[in-house]
Amino acid sequence: MKNRRKNLWMSVTLMCGFLTIFFQFNKDGIKWFWTGQEIVPIVLLISTLIFGILWFKEYKKIRKG
Repeated sequence: MKNRRKNLWMSVTLMCGFLTIFFQFNKDGIKWFWTGQEIVPIVLLISTLIFGILWFKEYKKIRKG
């Protein structure tokens, strides 16, 4: 069960982190997906940090046993 939680925190952390740097590719070129919505990547970055901390804490719990 503990390993599942660690994997959950890892998945959510990586997903939020990758969405923060998400780009859109089209015929006009490469464009940052969040252009005009600058609050979204800020929220995603904060979420990434929070979930990363939870992931790290869960990892330390599992290692201690």
